Order: sequence, then C-alpha cells, then structure tokens
Amino acid sequence: MRSLQRGLSYWGILFGVSFFAMLIKVAATVGPIYLDYITLTKMIEAKFRETQVDKFEVPKFKKDLEAQMEMNGLRDRKVDDLMTVLKDGGKLMLEIDYEERRNLMANLDVVVHFKKSYTSDKPDGFTE
Repeated sequence: MRSLQRGLSYWGILFGVSFFAMLIKVAATVGPIYLDYITLTKMIEAKFRETQVDKFEVPKFKKDLEAQMEMNGLRDRKVDDLMTVLKDGGKLMLEIDYEERRNLMANLDVVVHFKKSYTSDKPDGFTE
C-alpha cells in the first residue's frame, strides 16, 4: 500500500519550478513591450477622436504626439521611428510599423512586430 502513495519526485518539482520561472521571464520581457504599444495606440485613438484632427498639420501632429509620449513614459522613442504620418488631401493618415527586439536569455532574443493604420476619414480612425 505504501508504494502506491508516492508523491512528486525531485525532478518533477524541479521541472515545474523551472517551467513557471520561464513563464515569468517571458512575461517580464514581453509584457512591457505590449504595454508600450497599448499606451501608444490609446494615445493615437484619442487624437483621432478629436473633432479637429483633419485640421492638424503633420509637424504639429507629430509634436503633440511626442509630447504625449513623453508624459506617458515612452521617453526613448521618437514618432519618426515608430510610424509614418502624412496628409493626403484633407485627411490625416498614420501607419504604425515597428518592431521591438529584447534579449530573453543568453543569445535568445524575442522580436515583436507591430503594424496598424489610422485615417481621419473613418469614424473610429482604424483602417485595418
């Protein structure tokens, strides 16, 4: 009867702890990248909800967006590195297209690529 009541072995516990440690490491590496992206998209969506977004000139739009990025903690980024902003006719168009590379461990890197478009002639700004 005693032989049937065996628990988890040392190797099983070691594997479980290692697996959860790896999950935490991946979440700590990738999590801030996605939080920055979510912050950036919310700022842009708020800008495109403004009623006068069509009246913005590209340099003023970029300057306002960089000021918001500074306030929200995205200090090491520039608008020109993350997106393309242009004005076509009367509408303002913006395309986020950038990738972030972070070291996971040793010589293993994580690369996350973001791409999204906005235009001022859509009610919500999205063009997908």
